[in-house]
Amino acid sequence: MTTLTSTASRVLSRFRLCRSARDSEGGVAMVTTLIAILLTAMLSMLLLGIMMSQMMPTSFMRTSSQTIFAAEAGVNTVIGQIRTAEAPADFTGAVYGDRAKLPCSAEGPVDDAGASLTYTASIQYFLQDPTGRSASWIASNALACTPGSGPTADPSYALVTASGLAEGVAGMGADAGNRTVQVTYEFQITNNNIPGGLIYSFDGSITPDRFCLEAYSASVGSHVRYVPAVDCGTDDVHQLWIYDTDYQIKLASTTLPGLGVDPLCLTGPVGGSPPQRITLRVCEPKTSAARWNQLWSWEGGARWRGQRDPISSGYASTWLSSGTASGSPNGRDLWVTGSAPSNNEWGSFNPDPRVGAGAAGEDTRQIVNYLEFGRCFDVTNEDVNYSHMIVYPCKQDPIPGQPNLLWNHKWYYTEPASKVGSSGPQQISILRLNSTSARYCLVSPGTEGGYVYLTSACSSSAANQRWTRFADTGSYATSYTFVDSWGRCASLGDKFLGAFSKITTATCNSGLGQKWNAPPSTVSASLDGYQEIP
Repeated sequence: MTTLTSTASRVLSRFRLCRSARDSEGGVAMVTTLIAILLTAMLSMLLLGIMMSQMMPTSFMRTSSQTIFAAEAGVNTVIGQIRTAEAPADFTGAVYGDRAKLPCSAEGPVDDAGASLTYTASIQYFLQDPTGRSASWIASNALACTPGSGPTADPSYALVTASGLAEGVAGMGADAGNRTVQVTYEFQITNNNIPGGLIYSFDGSITPDRFCLEAYSASVGSHVRYVPAVDCGTDDVHQLWIYDTDYQIKLASTTLPGLGVDPLCLTGPVGGSPPQRITLRVCEPKTSAARWNQLWSWEGGARWRGQRDPISSGYASTWLSSGTASGSPNGRDLWVTGSAPSNNEWGSFNPDPRVGAGAAGEDTRQIVNYLEFGRCFDVTNEDVNYSHMIVYPCKQDPIPGQPNLLWNHKWYYTEPASKVGSSGPQQISILRLNSTSARYCLVSPGTEGGYVYLTSACSSSAANQRWTRFADTGSYATSYTFVDSWGRCASLGDKFLGAFSKITTATCNSGLGQKWNAPPSTVSASLDGYQEIP
């Protein structure tokens, strides 16, 4: 009995143990399942958080990518407007820019993007390159710009600042993702070789100039008269003149190729004594001895002087004037007279620089400015002790070798070999009265905007007398300059007698007023200084 009972107890015990094991295994499975569910939920929440956290940056990046293209679209739009800001063709058939059409600002949608993606742009205009300049320089040197009138002067550079704008990014500021770019546009500029300029009367005590010369007609035998300044610039065909390399003064409208007409020149009397009226005659060839009465040499006192017959005999005692001994030239014809006053409007002139430099240049030891193309380095009033030097209409001498060219326009320096690269540091000097014992050297003031002057104490070791001449450097920005020991360029400054620019030293800016004895050429338009700004 005891044995049976013990056996049954063991069987029951085993049964209970097996059931307990089965119960334990089921509990483990349930816990595992719960843990798996929990982990899945946690991972889902984590992934959802990650996805949610990435939505804003992704949206920002997408918006930012779009707005940079919108900003560039703004730049392209502005550059297109600048390049199409053209004036009607002039009498030569050439087309130049019209600054009244230059934009001051621009805005609009990006094509195919609707109102959700737009650009705005502001345009500032400068005479000097604004690239790399400080904010204060930008603010003080930008030309005022009025919509419909454009900038206040013909610019050399435009600084375009364009922003791309989108609707914004949820959860961020309204301007989030917007981007701004800036670029400098250099205008295509033709040197002052536009055919012809006005010839004004000049009086050192009267400013502004009150009269200019006008041909009655563009035909052989026509006379020339003085007209009031208010009418000057209104008739290009009859008022623009060229002082050419052959020493002849030509009516610009008759020099154009393809018109089938012969150039007409201011011509003095063939016979008889002055005074006699000037007439327009067909310009004689450069090799013709008969051209003597069409040759005019600029000299001190702001006068044009005639030539003798034969040409080799030198200057004649005749000058261009209004034909009177005093008084206003208003309405009078242009004459050849036996006398003419210095710096007096009835016998003196102030030709616009675009009239030309005659035969002046490196070959005649003259230094011609590129902006004021008819004007050269000049010892002011032929006085080596003057406090400043000026640029003055280039003096002339039609005789080969220019033996009579006045000393105060002859400058001695070394040009780089083959006119490439640089030469110096070196001195720039003149010989007073053409005497080698009276040498004077050009001095830099060593200051921004200071006036250059002369000294007889020439010293090759003096820093203020050391200049580096740059010819063709391969970069137009640095070519055809004179640079002093402090890295400043010889430049045009304020006016002497209200008409003739003083020579200064100033920060080199690639401007035309700092270029000397440069070949007639064109500055090509270009984009530079591209950058993204905050």
